Amino acid sequence: MKNRAVLVTGASGGIGAAICEAFAEVEAKIIGVDRIPSAWTQGLSLDLEDPNLFDELDQRFDTASLTTVVHAAAAQVFGRVHEVDTRVWQETFFTNVLAANSLVSNYRQQLIANRGSVVVVGSVHSIVTREGIGVYGVSKAALEAWVRVAAIELAPQVRVNSVIPGAIESGSLRELLESTQAVESSLRAKIDNRTPLGRVGNPEEIAAAVFFLASNSASFITGQNLVVDGGATLLLATEVT
Repeated sequence: MKNRAVLVTGASGGIGAAICEAFAEVEAKIIGVDRIPSAWTQGLSLDLEDPNLFDELDQRFDTASLTTVVHAAAAQVFGRVHEVDTRVWQETFFTNVLAANSLVSNYRQQLIANRGSVVVVGSVHSIVTREGIGVYGVSKAALEAWVRVAAIELAPQVRVNSVIPGAIESGSLRELLESTQAVESSLRAKIDNRTPLGRVGNPEEIAAAVFFLASNSASFITGQNLVVDGGATLLLATEVT
């Protein structure tokens, strides 16, 4: 990864920033994309919806050496599927699915030339979910389907995989807790109790999984979804004590 460029979306968030840090530790060149300026975006506000985004990235960063694309940006929408406005559905799918495809399509030649890899950050809501977060779950399920298709179509030069986090100590978890009517500490305790490893994860653990899939250690892995959830999706609700 040394001196190779790694593009990370959602770079200013908890998981995105941890991913940037993991690659920076091996002296990769970080191309951070986020509407919220940070050190990883070089203080810039970079919006995935900006039609001039790729021109700006090409001007400001070394995209010729791009070896890895990590799509960690996400729109998490609350509400029952029949209550969410069509426009919100479209915006959610753009951020969670179409933006990944757009990035990879735009930088396809660089990824092929550098025999690169793509890693997207999904969600356990693409596997198991609950009431009131269906739009997010549907979009993440579509993202997992995209991984399988892209892995086939970009092979053999480019590998495509996903990391599927469970509950992670990040802004998304705080939004989830705040969106419920339950007392936050009570719901947090329930989440811990429903996780076999007894706790939520941290952004660095997701970053480690992303780094593994992007590295040569995973050179024979493509089209796969790595669940990093402390075992939460293994446990039947009826077995929770």
